Formats: sequence, structure tokens, C-alpha cells
Amino acid sequence: MVKIKYYGILKPYMPEVAEDGFWHAEKAGMTIGQIMEETEAAGKAATVILVNRVRKDMDYVLQDGDTLTVMPLVAGG
Repeated sequence: MVKIKYYGILKPYMPEVAEDGFWHAEKAGMTIGQIMEETEAAGKAATVILVNRVRKDMDYVLQDGDTLTVMPLVAGG
């Protein structure tokens, strides 16, 4: 089981949300990129991707018990 949470403008792409705010999914063995494509969030925004609070790339393969956090980059001026 993997805990997944999208923030900001990506949040509507989460297919379901539990009471704790995470999507609990059987996605171990999939890459982050595969999950982003599956949920149609890929390419919607530049992102910061964290797994267990450590920055990862889209080709990282998720393991059982991982927590994936996807946040859009914020710009201002």
C-alpha cells in the first residue's frame, strides 16, 4: 500500500481521498511517472516530488509503505 497526496492545482486529480487526506492505493512496484499518467496529472504543472520526505525523480519505483507527495512549484513576482 502506498499513501499518495497531490497538493494545490493537482489535488483534483486524486481519484479518492481518505479521512487523513491521502489516497491509499496498491501502487507498489509502479513508478511515480506511471501513477501521474494514470491519474492524468502528468504535465499539468512543474512539480516537486517527495517520497518519504526525500526528493525523487519520476522514474523512482514505489515500495510498499512509501508516502508519495506531489506539489506544484510556486512562482511569484
